[in-house]
Order: sequence, then structure tokens, then C-alpha cells
Amino acid sequence: MVILISLVLCLFPLILIIFPLIRKYSASEFIPQDESSLFSDLERRWDSAIEGLRSTELERMVGNLHDQDYEWLKNIHLFEAALVLKALDLQESEQNALIEEVKMEVFRTVLISQEKYNLEEKD
Repeated sequence: MVILISLVLCLFPLILIIFPLIRKYSASEFIPQDESSLFSDLERRWDSAIEGLRSTELERMVGNLHDQDYEWLKNIHLFEAALVLKALDLQESEQNALIEEVKMEVFRTVLISQEKYNLEEKD
């Protein structure tokens, strides 16, 4: 009985030590995406263009941008987004879906900023 207990006590730490090593080399591990790939670059450019549109809308709502500056910045960011869409070579339906997503995101940003502005005016 003592031998059985000692074997169990020895096997338990051995399993705890070997298990992470086995799991580390398993084939089911997540392989990270190549950050230098074309798709990753286009994804970063897309995110940058969308964030630029958001910040342009917010700056206009706050009053930091004149209409002429707003139109110039908006055109730059829309042009960048159009270039990314063209480079991605998406189907027309996918492009329309992305454009609608951008419009909704900008619209939501405008609504949020208007609500904050209205709340600040009430205070």
C-alpha cells in the first residue's frame, strides 16, 4: 500500500511537468498570421481610413474643423478606403456591405457625439 501511494505521489508531479511540454508541441496550436502579408497591410490601412473618418466627423461636430477642411479630410479618407477596397478585389455585394458598415459607423459616431454635446449643454 505504501508503494502504491508513493508511486501516485511521484507520478503526479511528473504529469504536471510533462503535460505543458506535450501541449506546447501539439499540432492544434494557433499559428499567428504573418504581419507582413498584403492582407494585414490592407486591413491596417482600412482601419486607419475608418478611424480617420470617425475622427473627422467628431472634429466637425465639436467645431474644430471648417466645412472646407472637413470636406478635404473626408475625401482623403474615403479615397484611401476606396483604394483598399479595390486592392482587396472584393465582390460588388461585399463592397456594398462594407460601405454600408462604414456609413452606419460614421452615423453612430455622429449620434453619440450629438448626444454627448446635448448632455453637456443641459448641464
